[in-house]
Amino acid sequence: MKRYLVSIILAFLLVAVWVVPVLGATDADVTVTYTVEYLAITDNTTTVAFGTIAASATPYTPTDYIAITNDSSVQVDATISVTGSTWTGGTAHTHSDTATPGANTVGLKTNRGGTWGVGDIVVKYDTPNYIYENCAAGVDFAYGLKLYAPTSTSDGVQKSNTVRITVASG
Repeated sequence: MKRYLVSIILAFLLVAVWVVPVLGATDADVTVTYTVEYLAITDNTTTVAFGTIAASATPYTPTDYIAITNDSSVQVDATISVTGSTWTGGTAHTHSDTATPGANTVGLKTNRGGTWGVGDIVVKYDTPNYIYENCAAGVDFAYGLKLYAPTSTSDGVQKSNTVRITVASG
């Protein structure tokens, strides 16, 4: 009888092992996260006024005159350009993409916090130049502007153009 009872228990256990589901994990979870890159800059200066200047003059600001606050969350490449191919007001002056002044032609250079004449960058209209490549996220910088006045002009009316700093993830 004992042998018969043991046989029945063993048979039951064998059947139970095949019928009972596996007692392991049936789910595997992975948390997925992301951060969208955020590009944001502001400046502390909205106007640079050189006033009345002589033909062929080269007035300039300090190289840390215009401060850029970089609130970007990623490394950026910053470019500088003017938004117009001409300086408006009265008889328009042509903007020189080589910063070479001429009759009714004006040029502009920038320097990012250094010394004028060392590392100056031409401010172009056609193809912007880099003012700061590989600028780390959140790193602020400053720059100055140097104007190359026309060698001669057709009128004495105030001229203007807009300088633009643009950042892109780098």
